[in-house]
Amino acid sequence: MEIQQKLLTINKYSRPGSKIGHIKKITVHWVGNAGSSAIANRNYFEGLKEGKKNAYDNYIFASSHYIIGLQGEVVLCVPEDEIAYHGNSHNNMAIGIETCHPDWGGKFSELTYKSLVELVAELCTRYKLSPLVDVERHYDITKKDCPHYYVVNEQAWRAFLIDVKNKIEEGDEMLVKEKINVNGKEVEVDSITKDGVTYIPMRQLANMLGAEVTYDNATKRKGLMVPARA
Repeated sequence: MEIQQKLLTINKYSRPGSKIGHIKKITVHWVGNAGSSAIANRNYFEGLKEGKKNAYDNYIFASSHYIIGLQGEVVLCVPEDEIAYHGNSHNNMAIGIETCHPDWGGKFSELTYKSLVELVAELCTRYKLSPLVDVERHYDITKKDCPHYYVVNEQAWRAFLIDVKNKIEEGDEMLVKEKINVNGKEVEVDSITKDGVTYIPMRQLANMLGAEVTYDNATKRKGLMVPARA
């Protein structure tokens, strides 16, 4: 899926720059601002770097990794390997997704919903999470009314999780980005996970290693020939 990278400036109020721990959860939110866009909400998080206070005269700490807009656009605000301020006690182990909604009923548009299912499915695949166990509402952490539509419509939330599960089970249709270690360097590659096995394109790996893809006519198998070091 197409993701717009609009990273927040590193600051103590919305992007502390701290590394996140082991990813165990994906937390779904609503933005709580009917009709607002993904970029507007991203810019709100960016504006917090100046140090804004709430009605109780306390500084506001807030952000998310992703925001999904009314047209299904997906904006990345905080890198997945950094902490975002969205899930209270789960900040150090959860990827946060804020989701835009057209009205105060909180139900997401069809385009927004489709992108949410796809994004959560990709994240579950990448971090080897179960959508029925490891995907949560903000409500499940703090009992906050977030995301509102899925707090008051438990069956709709369950249906969403099933849709994510079904998307994951398409398997061979889901191409995602994954970080791997190549010769001590972390690189991002395309990958497909099917039946619990992750596959990486051989040509892409060969380019990273400076290797040559070979083919053995006798065995009908491909291989990699890595140049010998001097």
